[in-house]
Amino acid sequence: MRTTRFVFSLLFLCGALACGDDDAGVDVDGGTDDGGTTEDAMVEADGFVPDGFVPDPDTGVEEMCDTPGAVESTPCGMCGTVERFCNSDRVWVYGDCEGESGVCEAGTTETTMCGNCGTQMTRCSATCEWEDVGACSDEGECAPGERTRSTEGCPEGSNREVLCSDVCVYEPTEECNSDPCDRPGAIEDVPCGLCGTAERFCSVEGSWEYGTCMDEGVCMPGTTDDIECGMCGSRTARCNDSCAWVASGACMDEGTCAPGETRRITAGCPSGETRLMECGDGCGYTIELEGCTAARPIDVIFLLETTGSNNAQLTSDLPALESACVRPLLALDDVNVGVAYFGEYPISPYGSPGDRPFQGGVEPGTTVRAVTNEWDGRPMFGGADGPDGLVEGLFSLHGGRLAAASIAMECSAGREAGGCWRPTAQQVVVVHTDSEVHNGPNPEGSGLYSPYAGISPAPATWPGTRTRMRSDETVLLILDDSDFSTTSTQQFDLMIDDLGQPATDRHDISSGTVTDACAEVVARVRGLMTP
Repeated sequence: MRTTRFVFSLLFLCGALACGDDDAGVDVDGGTDDGGTTEDAMVEADGFVPDGFVPDPDTGVEEMCDTPGAVESTPCGMCGTVERFCNSDRVWVYGDCEGESGVCEAGTTETTMCGNCGTQMTRCSATCEWEDVGACSDEGECAPGERTRSTEGCPEGSNREVLCSDVCVYEPTEECNSDPCDRPGAIEDVPCGLCGTAERFCSVEGSWEYGTCMDEGVCMPGTTDDIECGMCGSRTARCNDSCAWVASGACMDEGTCAPGETRRITAGCPSGETRLMECGDGCGYTIELEGCTAARPIDVIFLLETTGSNNAQLTSDLPALESACVRPLLALDDVNVGVAYFGEYPISPYGSPGDRPFQGGVEPGTTVRAVTNEWDGRPMFGGADGPDGLVEGLFSLHGGRLAAASIAMECSAGREAGGCWRPTAQQVVVVHTDSEVHNGPNPEGSGLYSPYAGISPAPATWPGTRTRMRSDETVLLILDDSDFSTTSTQQFDLMIDDLGQPATDRHDISSGTVTDACAEVVARVRGLMTP
């Protein structure tokens, strides 16, 4: 730890410069009344003469500075920060290192044990986490506790049992014996090692010859140890009579992630920026994939069709949507999630009494409970024909005029109307549907597919909705459950193409692959986190 000397140095500097004293003896030319320099006055002020040497406690090397009185923060220790002060001798003096978030000092190295009594170099990363360097080397011949039979050190035709020691070498547990057999050519399996078996053969000389011990367990019965669990955690385990560990107690000291996972994090970046990190073998985000860049908040709205068959499908899909979509999305930095619905006009021949083309649910927020509570109480629309009002729903989310039967989203102060978007957020709409689309693109030619008629004011159309979504740079992701209609799938492909997005933004969930589709949705949103 560094020793704080700020107060003393500040008082000394103030005395040296005669703070608040107009008669300090320093003339306008920067000299002193006796002809000496300002620095001489600083040293001799109040009769105090400093030692003139205050080395950096970490390096032992004097660090000079240019501006007495300057204060700045600098990295220290295990990814912490320390304030340092430029004293009157123009030497940096340091306070205490604070906010250390790592487990080691960046750039340091250590040699650790690995494998069968081997060694491996570890290096402390820029985020102050240990990471392995290179392969495990200089391993022994076995794992401690392994047993087998060996002819080494025995006369020809004899052998003995050997046990792997704590230094990973086999050591004999008995004297050599001829291990005779009386039926040359006989072959049998016998126990060996850690609950394994070995094949032995009766030679023509009448002695057993042993093959390799196979199918061993992992531990010596009756022993206990700490075994790995979860995300690089450990728990107590006991070895049973089958040479297998039986865990007991809770998993302790877990890391923050599973190796190979990626996430944008703010740690190590200036305010308002994030960087893409990969989880290393130590279960910490230690591998930088992309440097710090300006972060952008993201608002995701699940726009759910709640008419007829799709409402029934939602009942089975919502648990997977919660666990595989909503929770991972909300785990990302500055991602909010909301809910809205679309159905149909309550006018024959399109819909049923009580139907709505659009109904607001809950604005994008940060809690899973708000989302699940909302869709647990979702509206149940009927519908009367095949196509539904997806275009009307998208139009309403993007500030378009609401149809008379629709219900607007209730927005907090400062949110943008329609979807209650945060003003600077990237907008993402995830649609769950199994229906064709009224007033949508026509896969069979020009114009609109199944246009509405006899409704005033005129309903929204795809071209007008597309213009609004392009202007807002909205990303449209579709969970397509329309296995009974190729027309709907063709419409969704056209809509995504019209927005300039890749075809992979439509996800076929008709065969029950909601969890896989959610993983792709989360990955897509993660990729949008920087502009």
